[in-house]
Amino acid sequence: MTLSADGAIWCGDDRRSGVLANPAHPLNGVDFVEYRRAPLAPPGERNLLDVTFLKPPPALAADDFAVLGGVRIIDIRVLGVAPVVDPRTLTLFLNKEGDFSTYILSVVHPLIDEERSEARFSFKAGCPTEFDCRLSVECPPEALIEPALDYLAKDYQSFRRLLLDLIAARNPGWQERLPADLGMTIVELIAYAGDYLSYLQDAGPGTEGYLDTCLHRVSAARHARLVDYRMHQGRNAFTFVHLATEAVGGAPIPLGTRLLTRIGRPLIGETAAPGATISIQPQFDSDPALADVTVFETTTAVTIRAAHNELRIHSGGDAECCLAAGTCQAFLYRLANADGTGAAVRPQFRPGDWLLFEEVLDPRNGSPYDADPAHRQVVRITAVADAVDEAFTDALTGGALTARLNPADPPLPLQRVEWRVEDALASAFCLSAVLDDETIVGPVTIARGNIVPADHGRSLVEVHDVGPDPGAGRWPLPSLALAAGPLTWQAPASALEFDATGTPLLGRTELDIPASAAAPAIVLMMSFPGQPDEIWTPQPSLLESDVYDQHFVAEIDNDGAATLRFGDDHYGRRPLDAARVVARYRIGNGAAGNIGRESLVHLVTPDPPPPGFQPVTRLFQPLPGRGGEDAETIEHVRQIAPEQFRAIQFRAVTEADWEEVALRHPDVAAARATFRWTGSWHTIFVAIHPHDEAKLRRLPGGGAELAPDFAAMMRAHLMRFKLAGYDLAVRAAVYVPLEIEVMICVAPGYFRGDVLAAVAARLSNRAGGLFDLDDYRFGEPVYLSRLYAAIEAIDGVDSATARMFKRYWDAPRDELARGVIEMAPFEIARLDNDASLPENGVLRLIAVGGL
Repeated sequence: MTLSADGAIWCGDDRRSGVLANPAHPLNGVDFVEYRRAPLAPPGERNLLDVTFLKPPPALAADDFAVLGGVRIIDIRVLGVAPVVDPRTLTLFLNKEGDFSTYILSVVHPLIDEERSEARFSFKAGCPTEFDCRLSVECPPEALIEPALDYLAKDYQSFRRLLLDLIAARNPGWQERLPADLGMTIVELIAYAGDYLSYLQDAGPGTEGYLDTCLHRVSAARHARLVDYRMHQGRNAFTFVHLATEAVGGAPIPLGTRLLTRIGRPLIGETAAPGATISIQPQFDSDPALADVTVFETTTAVTIRAAHNELRIHSGGDAECCLAAGTCQAFLYRLANADGTGAAVRPQFRPGDWLLFEEVLDPRNGSPYDADPAHRQVVRITAVADAVDEAFTDALTGGALTARLNPADPPLPLQRVEWRVEDALASAFCLSAVLDDETIVGPVTIARGNIVPADHGRSLVEVHDVGPDPGAGRWPLPSLALAAGPLTWQAPASALEFDATGTPLLGRTELDIPASAAAPAIVLMMSFPGQPDEIWTPQPSLLESDVYDQHFVAEIDNDGAATLRFGDDHYGRRPLDAARVVARYRIGNGAAGNIGRESLVHLVTPDPPPPGFQPVTRLFQPLPGRGGEDAETIEHVRQIAPEQFRAIQFRAVTEADWEEVALRHPDVAAARATFRWTGSWHTIFVAIHPHDEAKLRRLPGGGAELAPDFAAMMRAHLMRFKLAGYDLAVRAAVYVPLEIEVMICVAPGYFRGDVLAAVAARLSNRAGGLFDLDDYRFGEPVYLSRLYAAIEAIDGVDSATARMFKRYWDAPRDELARGVIEMAPFEIARLDNDASLPENGVLRLIAVGGL
């Protein structure tokens, strides 16, 4: 097992060291490190570190080495260097011995390969242990996604569409839609039963004057607004597409380019079904071939290049590697030719571009047909940097890297890309694999550029020649109805900027928003006699609009039709004397856009095509459409809106209030507050337990305090809620270390080391462990019964007996007999089981029986 210097790539087969071990290769590297003691040696030569290189090393001095790491013992220096009998080994003399943590020996020299310039070691490797010291990497399979049930479906058609959308996402191969099909019969039977039950829930008399009895969506939305609740109209789905091109210099794809699901027959005026790029403008309202087509549009402008069609992920030349889960960076290069020959070329990504990671081979058998189509992820690049790997040349043979034996040869060109933390890889991606017959297969995962976001909806332009009313001297109606629907509700742009025709100029990139934050996809161009055209934009409500604001509200009624309501010259401006209104809007909304992966296959040539545009050779949708949500039902508003009247309180009076406002901060896992009389006034003491332990500063003896910057941030957060006459003190929780010793009786047929490792993992402070700090609250006692239940649930444990169960710094009392360790109100139990920091809790496990 090898680990890259940045920790992003784990490899099970060290091939790079074999390349460097070649005597003809100019670079060298560290093979392994061993620590030993010489008690009888003179001072300064008693702590020895034997460093073995891949081949005889160059002349190295003590200044070329550095010992990094350590928890309790740091600042370990190299005093001298001496050769030994083995020409590949050097002995380093250290000034002192380290603690139980893992240290890193680093070598900095021009002839030492950067990837093999570090080695991890422990000063306590000789201490007896029951655990396997082998470095292991967990690459668990991705958890199955539970189906998203849409509780807003209320009638036969919506239930039927909900079921068909779920089938399309889970089983894209089932295309049968004939009513006589058995599957469709079952779908329609379930939809009928849902419609009948929904009718029984909604049936009953009522009037539009009350929220409890109104039957129209417009009435429900207005009633809800009175109690500060915004009734949402759903939102459209979004996805990402990969556009393959032959354009070497780059081809522009403008904002709003249309993408279509598969068209199975010729369009009007054509003789064959369309290919990847449709050169004519489809007639969506009259062409029967487009009756069942779903339309998406790109949400931003991109430039696609042939160089980004397919990219390789550099693993350092090793085999059986994977990009670890949580990784936010990678090194990329591309092949010059499709057959894997020619020189490797550096990509040309820029910050803001998107990148797709796609599994193209099954890591178990190397078959492309068994690759997991769900094992894909799109990330957004935040930083790029040029890099090289001097261990290999830029020449490739059959797609394989070539060792750089001649320093005059150009090194392998790479581009280092970083992406957002929120886009960190959700699961590990295998880069190469070794089959049972020792055959190396790869690349298992590739990267693709030319990724563009797109969301559901089709743009329309609708012209209304309204004209003024001669009698009243104003526009005759305070509202305007749109002819087509349903109106699209989408993620709004971060800023609004339009050209002279009202077309948006700025793209939208943050598409994953809740339906309550979606905005209607519409803008109006109004013409007034003798005046320049004006742009009017939608707003959630006109209550905050000024008398001169060019705003309107889009209201949706039960039939899905959209009506635009304007102001009254008090809340928003009235469109007096408007002669012409040009509405630019989109239609297509709700869960209907949650299409399955690889459903979008056609791109419509923009009208007019931008300079340099070239047809795409392939349109590939790697991920299913998601985020599409149907409009909120009236019944849901009746149940939820009244609770919104109890608005968030922005003052803290009681101790419970202070705890509640502290928990509003996203970095706080738990909080505890209490009032105390401090002489002349009361002080509210608020103890904070953060999610991230890095926001704590360790104190001698196992104590902790809030980091200064985090403490200042929490104080500023809480001061907004403080009443006059009180003082505020913010501090960290009191963490109580535990000392627990358990004897485990291992069942016959189980290895003691495996069982102890499983028990230690279950009782750890990691996520999912019994002593995970995020699972404990202030004052929560530690029960021995929970400890027994966690241990005995592990396979291989016959029985368990606690021999010590107490606070670390205190003498044993009656905790073991009572089966509980009590905690004070501001205390939280802690058990880190770190040999270098026993003051943070100690766990001792003793195993008997087993193998």
